[in-house]
Amino acid sequence: MNHRTRMLTPDAYDTACDLAGDALLRRVPAAASVLQVTDDKVWSAFSAAVYITADSSNIIRYVGSTLRAGQVSDRIQEHVLAGRADLWIRLMVVPLHADTEEVLVRKIEGRIGLVLRPLDNVRLPSLGRDRAKLRVR
Repeated sequence: MNHRTRMLTPDAYDTACDLAGDALLRRVPAAASVLQVTDDKVWSAFSAAVYITADSSNIIRYVGSTLRAGQVSDRIQEHVLAGRADLWIRLMVVPLHADTEEVLVRKIEGRIGLVLRPLDNVRLPSLGRDRAKLRVR
């Protein structure tokens, strides 16, 4: 692994949860497949979350977030239908309190993305002033 590539490890997941701060609902350290999320609805209890995806080599491919009346699985299904989830093998979720404000959900997504450095994100939400505090070398 080079210094730019991050693996989806238990430590990476713990870091992502830590970056969620008080908005974190609880830790869900078990990974799921795309089918478990979309068909089996393993994350059906979560309407606000940041999700992290990894490929068959366990390299983090994408970090995204959702805040909706539906479930996290609805957002993952949108990625599948658009063809953006073809390389996703493992997914992990950082569930947030359902009443977390959208701007905070996006900031948390940006924080996690800045630290985990997913390969396929074109852009992440801006952190504003928080960016200097989180810069990773």
